[in-house]
Amino acid sequence: MLKKRLTVNIVRPALVLMLVVGSSIRPCIAADWQLEGAQYFQAGNFSKALACFESILKEHPNDWKAFQSMASCHNRLGHFDAAISDLQKSIEIGGLHASQCTIMAGALEGLGQPKKALHWLELACSVEPTQAMNPGMQAAIRRLQDPAINPTGSPNAPDYLSGLVSVSKWRKENLPLRVYVRKNIQIPEFYEAFVHIVRGCLDQWCHATDNVVSYKFVNDKDAANFICDYTDQRHLVSSDHEPGLDGDTDTRIRAQDHTTDWANITLLVRDGPTAPFRNSVLISKAFLHEAGHALGMHGHSPNNRDVMFLTATPIPIANLSQRDKNTIRRVYRR
Repeated sequence: MLKKRLTVNIVRPALVLMLVVGSSIRPCIAADWQLEGAQYFQAGNFSKALACFESILKEHPNDWKAFQSMASCHNRLGHFDAAISDLQKSIEIGGLHASQCTIMAGALEGLGQPKKALHWLELACSVEPTQAMNPGMQAAIRRLQDPAINPTGSPNAPDYLSGLVSVSKWRKENLPLRVYVRKNIQIPEFYEAFVHIVRGCLDQWCHATDNVVSYKFVNDKDAANFICDYTDQRHLVSSDHEPGLDGDTDTRIRAQDHTTDWANITLLVRDGPTAPFRNSVLISKAFLHEAGHALGMHGHSPNNRDVMFLTATPIPIANLSQRDKNTIRRVYRR
């Protein structure tokens, strides 16, 4: 996620994920499972809630509301494909309801498909017109209409420059970038690996600009204008609108000419002090993405094979696509 000083940052409100509290099945055992599942869900124990709703289906396989509740659990667990499968069954059995549409939108957004997510929110308002007056629904629709989240442009064009929200390239006076990689004293053993990732990713971007952009490492933070941090504390990074890209970029934009003169990238390299380190490919993908923001590209590509797509690209290697290269080259030829 990109944050720019001197500009207003977009804050993403949480998309409403609905849970059915009442069940269409009346026998006592189903009601007990439903109540217990709802309690687990409210407590944030989505795995146990899911198990409760699955138990309802063992007794009553055609309970469409149980399928819907399972989809809510899958969304919270990040199992977006499973959520979509459960919702399809729920719709097939019980017909289309606004609540199903809302959950489907959450699953599709989690898969990095904001255009389809927006369609399902609009469908929810069509199925149940009162939803259009719901402030939460209105906020979710406005957010998905934001070009930073729902990029415009063709996914098949040679580049995606026209779909970016804005561009703030670095001035020649601030090049080469003076890169400082800060050693995290809590996880010093990852420092050398992180330096290697930073170097490899910056090499790709610089080469794509035909070396108009260059960099050098410096040993003094105060002499740097491009700072790279790594952490195992999730609260220090923000990826609210970029599932799978656990990083944060803070840039300083010059008001007089809208160019960038300072950037700080922070990446999550493991999810907590006791967790294993993520593999280098995942970390490199995240750094390539955040570095694209730091180099001045504000917004995203509509093609999921590009590094600058809204979420982590499914490509198994951490390389810029040809469209990534074409876009950054155009940015620095302007």
